Amino acid sequence: MNIQAYIESGILEEYVLGTVSSQEKQEVECMSHIYPEIKEELLRTEGALEQYALKHQTLPPASLKDAIFAQMNFDEAAEEPESAETDAVETVSALQYDSDNTVKKLPVEIVKEEEQPLIPPGIRSGEQPEAVVIYPAWAKFAVAASIIFAALFGWSAMKVSNVERENRQYAADIDLLKSDMDGLRKNAEHNQTLASLYRNPNYKVVRMAGLEKSPQSAVVAMWDTKTNDILLDVQNLPAAPEGKQYQLWTIVDGKPVDMGVLDGDFDSKILKMKQAQSGAVAFAITLEKTGGNPSPTMEEMYVMGKV
Repeated sequence: MNIQAYIESGILEEYVLGTVSSQEKQEVECMSHIYPEIKEELLRTEGALEQYALKHQTLPPASLKDAIFAQMNFDEAAEEPESAETDAVETVSALQYDSDNTVKKLPVEIVKEEEQPLIPPGIRSGEQPEAVVIYPAWAKFAVAASIIFAALFGWSAMKVSNVERENRQYAADIDLLKSDMDGLRKNAEHNQTLASLYRNPNYKVVRMAGLEKSPQSAVVAMWDTKTNDILLDVQNLPAAPEGKQYQLWTIVDGKPVDMGVLDGDFDSKILKMKQAQSGAVAFAITLEKTGGNPSPTMEEMYVMGKV
């Protein structure tokens, strides 16, 4: 198994971010137990993600709690005064004298006034006073706690959303970094291949310089003198416009010989062309219609070099 290719596939980063399927998750866990290199890379990726999250974490503002409590009212509602009992009023009859000047005491009648309900100040007789609702203290604290919980839950949800967005950005950054690394690795491999070709004594190097049509252009042809294979290294050549394609030619006995058309994407690539004839004395590239022409368009010649 190619362990490095498995690490560079990106599945470890997806495992850490929790975006893999259950089957892929089992696969990563199994591979990490078998190969220490995968285990080490997995731990390194987890540590990098943890450091990223800790670096960008944000605590709730200190003023949030005070702002919530400032809007709460814990004053106890005033209790209604107890009703006072109405004192009984006694009515005593007047004394009456008999004819013999003796005092005759009439019976005493004790009358109690009818009890009247107490009417709070400011309420006229006959009007119904408004009801006063008294809530227990625990209910007020429950309301306050629910408001605080709702505020903290909303804040936590916002932070979770921010963390998810940062994780997606982190994953995108990892993908971009991997893409850059792949590009650097390809360039390094391309340069290493070119260096080995330049040092190979079997190859004859023909440098084609830019002509008046495109002075900045430069292309190198490498001719294997044993097999007559031709390889091209396009160092600088404008992108061909739509409907056009570059075509390679050799000059043999004073006549141009078709060597094939160049691929549209020739950057950082070594192009293999047709085999050359042993009597070729020069190489040239022209811009032709897509698919090439049987004879070169001299006005569209971009580079040329003598063997």
